[in-house]
Amino acid sequence: MAPSDALEAGDLGLLRIEQAKLLKKRVVGSCLIVEFIIAYTAIVMALMNSAVAALVWFALGSAMVLVTFAYARLMAREGITEANYQRYLLGHCIISALTGAVWGAVAIFQIDYSSEFTVFIGTLIVGSITLGGIIPSSAYRPTYIALASTSLPPLGLYLAFTAPNALRFVGIGMLVYFFFVMTVSARVELDTRETIAARNARRLNEMISAKNRLFLEMNEEKSRFLNFMVHDMSQPLQSQRFFLHALRELLTTPLQRRLFAQVEEAWRAQRDLVRGLVDVAQIDSGALLMRPVSLSLDSECSRLAAEFAPHEGEDRPVLETDFQPVPVRTDPALLARILRNLVGNAMRYTPAGGTVRFSLRDDGENARIVIADTGPGIADADCERMFEEFSRGDKNETAGGANMGLGLSIVRRLSDLLDIELALQTGAGEGCTFTLTIPKNGPSQPAPADAPGGWGQLEGSPLIVVVDDMEDVLASMSVVLTGWGCKVVSARSRSLAVEALGHVRAAPSLLIVDLQLGEDDGLETIASLREECNFDIPAVLMGGNLAGAKEEAMRQRILCLDKPVDPQDIRLILEGGMNTMPEPTPA
Repeated sequence: MAPSDALEAGDLGLLRIEQAKLLKKRVVGSCLIVEFIIAYTAIVMALMNSAVAALVWFALGSAMVLVTFAYARLMAREGITEANYQRYLLGHCIISALTGAVWGAVAIFQIDYSSEFTVFIGTLIVGSITLGGIIPSSAYRPTYIALASTSLPPLGLYLAFTAPNALRFVGIGMLVYFFFVMTVSARVELDTRETIAARNARRLNEMISAKNRLFLEMNEEKSRFLNFMVHDMSQPLQSQRFFLHALRELLTTPLQRRLFAQVEEAWRAQRDLVRGLVDVAQIDSGALLMRPVSLSLDSECSRLAAEFAPHEGEDRPVLETDFQPVPVRTDPALLARILRNLVGNAMRYTPAGGTVRFSLRDDGENARIVIADTGPGIADADCERMFEEFSRGDKNETAGGANMGLGLSIVRRLSDLLDIELALQTGAGEGCTFTLTIPKNGPSQPAPADAPGGWGQLEGSPLIVVVDDMEDVLASMSVVLTGWGCKVVSARSRSLAVEALGHVRAAPSLLIVDLQLGEDDGLETIASLREECNFDIPAVLMGGNLAGAKEEAMRQRILCLDKPVDPQDIRLILEGGMNTMPEPTPA
């Protein structure tokens, strides 16, 4: 797979920005190294060939070094950004091409076939400058291509066509060397990308961890604040309730009873708000657990409807009920809170003389509850917003959707917890109809919450051995694996991995090994580690190009993953164990 195919366009842009930053950051060190090479070859040229040629070489070579240094210092003074990185890299490529042309031209200019040593000096000049692109620290391949393409082929072709006798083979060798460094530089470019991607992934993981810690701290602070506030607000509400109960017995006139009903309604609204704050905190934190039991839903509905029977002298809407016998399995306390909220809102906001219908029907595998009122309803634009915390409809409305505070937000949360499908049909002036579809077999058990970072902890703290010759790759994988609760042994070569494993008593659960480990081979490294532990450890072979290794990996029951490896793939392997390992091919 080509390197450019391994990255999405957005990721490639971010990677180019990082490469531009590396070029700008390393300019001083690079210029000093190149200037040393220029001075060294100039001295050799002066001693063995011509002082004039050496002086010309030193002047032109140093001038290009100065241009490169000045460009890095003067261009993008504000730093490399998304707006200027392409222009910076293009300019760097142009300067590199000019530099390569100068070096190649000087190398050709100083050649005198009467002295074979001048041929050596020419190859030394262009060879020394092109070696930098195949070392691991090379930052940006296009600049290297520009440099090598304008220096190596001109010298190689010049020698191949003009040199006498055997010296022509030196020119052919220079052309072969050119194609070799182009191939190697492609691998170096891929390694550079992987290193930058690993470093960025590590930074991102650190940022996510920090954000998660901050979120948890803020959530804990919010919970503490709500606990204190609810406690302080509940105390006077408790006293008020007893005073209101005592006051009810002293009322003698219809006007007093109507005023008392309004005061009591205001008290209930305040009580519901305090309870709502507690409910939201418990649901969001996972502290509110459901306890499903088998029950007769019609009995529960009848009991709840009795709570809304009017007191003597109260002028309230008519509550019509129609309940069919339906057995279900659910949490009666949480369901009662949902129904009490919906019926209470319908009774509160339906005007006197209106009707609230509360019905229950058997609907095959589900029970269906409908709560419908003849109140003002809710405008279409406000319907979905009514389920948000502290939502308000039209400020002039007194409908069963306006000013509901936390009510419908809690209803939605509890419905989701109990696997109840909640639907609302309404419109301005049309009343509200809430339909609850309740599964008879009960709610499914909730999935365990994920740990910060997207995945939870793995059971048993498995031991993972990671072998890669890139330090940043090891570091980034270790961060993710340890975040999952794994124990990690990391090494940069086969010998170091075998040595490290010898000091560990536990057997590894998985080997994750890069195919190319400098002088080592990934397949041989896995074989050595398995031999060290004396059993067939599940193993993953990763690399930028695994085409030539997949058949042997399959034979050895090794799973192949192309770089860059997705952490989710490793996670699935760890959770699936040997079930994810390929079957060996028949001999």
